[in-house]
Amino acid sequence: MTVSHAVGDVYAVDPELLGTPGALTLYVVDAAEPFLVDTGSANSPPHVYDALEEIGIDRAAVEHVLVTHVHLDHAGGAGHLAAELPNATFHLHERGLPYLTDPGELARLKRSVDRAMGVEDAYGDPELLDPERCRTVAGGERLDVGDRELELVDAPGHAPHHFAAFDPATEGLFSIDAAGMYVAGEMRPTTPPPGFDLETNLETVRRLRAFEPSVNFYGHVGPGGEDAVGELDRYEAMLPEWVDLVAERRGEYGDDVSAIVDSLGSEWQSPTVQRDVAGVLHYLDRTTE
Repeated sequence: MTVSHAVGDVYAVDPELLGTPGALTLYVVDAAEPFLVDTGSANSPPHVYDALEEIGIDRAAVEHVLVTHVHLDHAGGAGHLAAELPNATFHLHERGLPYLTDPGELARLKRSVDRAMGVEDAYGDPELLDPERCRTVAGGERLDVGDRELELVDAPGHAPHHFAAFDPATEGLFSIDAAGMYVAGEMRPTTPPPGFDLETNLETVRRLRAFEPSVNFYGHVGPGGEDAVGELDRYEAMLPEWVDLVAERRGEYGDDVSAIVDSLGSEWQSPTVQRDVAGVLHYLDRTTE
């Protein structure tokens, strides 16, 4: 099923990223002013439209789209959705705005993703987003969605252009990738190059914990379990352990990412573990120069 009820008026949407069910979660919220959290890849919009139809939300009724960060598995569908959601404002981090609105920046972003994935059009072919449809987020803003106000939070560490949102109606935190990955009920690190930064990510997790959420809405994949604060605690403890482990294995295997991955126990394996090892190596290079 593409759409499932999460909590309150929040619905989880599986856009079958890369044709794989259970790889990514987007969210549709049936608030007084309906909104989406993330767009998926450029191939995801048909799943979003199906979800809106199933929930009973007209495309013209969607008022807001929160693009939590501009990695193309989360943001690649923005330009396509803009054409079909005529009244929606797209909220992007101020650091991420150019990557979706400037043709040169979007082309460079797509090339880098395709190169990293080893596949042309890995996340489809994204369309430019009209900057006039956008509102930038720096953190600290409140977004009125008609029946409550979301608190928008600068959430770097996974990426410098990441923001999160706290929903007081559900006590839910749209942490997405800022607070890790939730795979089969287990926390996993998500530390991609080139933007992962350990200290910044730890500070983000501490600030997110202050909301004392009842549920974390993850991008890969959510929603989380019943102990949302405990999940944040586990992620704060996990990240330094993960970085130390990769640094130790680098001493044995050098920069051979595949060899490092093969040496890891099952408790560290995830669908993106190769990328996440590479992100830690990049972070270590940057911080030991």
